[in-house]
Amino acid sequence: MRIKTIQKESGTYIRVPDELRKVEELELFQLRDGYYLLSLPLGANVARAAEKPGEKYAPAKGKAPEAPGGLSQQESRVLMKLADIRFEKRVPQLVNKDFSRQDREALMALEKKGAVTLIKSKKYPGGVYSIQNDFYPQRKEEEAGKPADSDLEKQLFRDGYVVVSDSNSAQRLSDLLQKQRGAVTGVKGFDGKYYMVTKAFAGKVRAALAKMGGDYADPKEVGAQAGLHPDGVKAVLKILAESGEYMEKGEIFIKVE
Repeated sequence: MRIKTIQKESGTYIRVPDELRKVEELELFQLRDGYYLLSLPLGANVARAAEKPGEKYAPAKGKAPEAPGGLSQQESRVLMKLADIRFEKRVPQLVNKDFSRQDREALMALEKKGAVTLIKSKKYPGGVYSIQNDFYPQRKEEEAGKPADSDLEKQLFRDGYVVVSDSNSAQRLSDLLQKQRGAVTGVKGFDGKYYMVTKAFAGKVRAALAKMGGDYADPKEVGAQAGLHPDGVKAVLKILAESGEYMEKGEIFIKVE
């Protein structure tokens, strides 16, 4: 986004986005000479930062996805069906052939709710469906509290990455993968989630980052350009941040010189 500066006798000013206008303090980070990143202070919550005492934050209309619990039974079923399809096969042309009319209508509703996004890129000019991490469906055995480690392992080697919220499941999965330690790596993020990726998938993300260059990486942008799932890109960047190659800054990762 390009914005104009406002020149006054007291100094030079800029107009910030709406969600930043009520924030008392912002952080200015120098990427390199002439390039700066303006953001909320590290660790700040966008919704909380925009609130005033006694006032609740109201996100822009049409941009706030509904809570996962707000999905209908049909939408949840379609979401599960979509999750079972390999990411590179989730293109509209193939999905529409496999989905019934009711399924397609539910898929459109999921897009409106922000649970599913159609990402377009050079690799996927017609788009590829991406499931937002907060809406990724749980298996019945997970909902019942039963171990689903085999499913997690299958997902890891099917998609190249997996994000686990439960520490017990993460530990059990780690134990299962002891024999394949060289092929899999992982890290616990600041958000409390466990990110695991295969060596092969990490290599794809590294190649995409090297091709795009730049001083920072946005998982959604990298995913769109390289045809990779944004959550998978984020998982690799979390691991690279742990090793000191990047620094996590909100939704983006800044490359450490």
